[in-house]
Amino acid sequence: MEPESHAAPGDSRARLAKAQSSATSSAVRITQALGGIIALTSPQPPANQPLWRRVDVFARADLGEVISPGAQKDIADSLRLLVTLHNRLTDTRWTPPTAHDSAGRSILTGHGGGVTTTTSTTTATTLESVELLADVLRTVAGSLESLDTRLTAQTVFTAALPISMRAYVREIQAATARVSTQPDDAWTWESHLDAD
Repeated sequence: MEPESHAAPGDSRARLAKAQSSATSSAVRITQALGGIIALTSPQPPANQPLWRRVDVFARADLGEVISPGAQKDIADSLRLLVTLHNRLTDTRWTPPTAHDSAGRSILTGHGGGVTTTTSTTTATTLESVELLADVLRTVAGSLESLDTRLTAQTVFTAALPISMRAYVREIQAATARVSTQPDDAWTWESHLDAD
């Protein structure tokens, strides 16, 4: 049987589409969870607010009644990196893999818009890296949904519920580290700007 990393082009396209769909779904979940947390101390943000804006609002909100400033900053810092990677993943036109690296991973090349109208971005990665990013986003979404649920319950019930904020922060940071400071072996991601 052929190894998964050497799958047929159609299989590779299906895997890429599945990972992109999962990442998009997780981004929506993260946006909603952050909205729920923000709404505990501030007005409910607009439902159609994009993820990058929601993270910015979360970072600036006065959430001292429910989250310590240090934990809020740590979560926001982790999310900013994931927002950048998510945007690159979803805003890029990917070329289906036709080659493999020395480890047998399917090489992907993507082209997307740059920071101005006169630049574009080229991203070199692997199909396995895209799947890893989707998994990290899924993990972080689950952590934030759980945190939102616990914080909401704490405001409803008169008895204080024990919440280990540091545990949530560690979980989010550990997931993000898989694609940043302590990357998994599968992680490969290089983006650069190209002048038109």
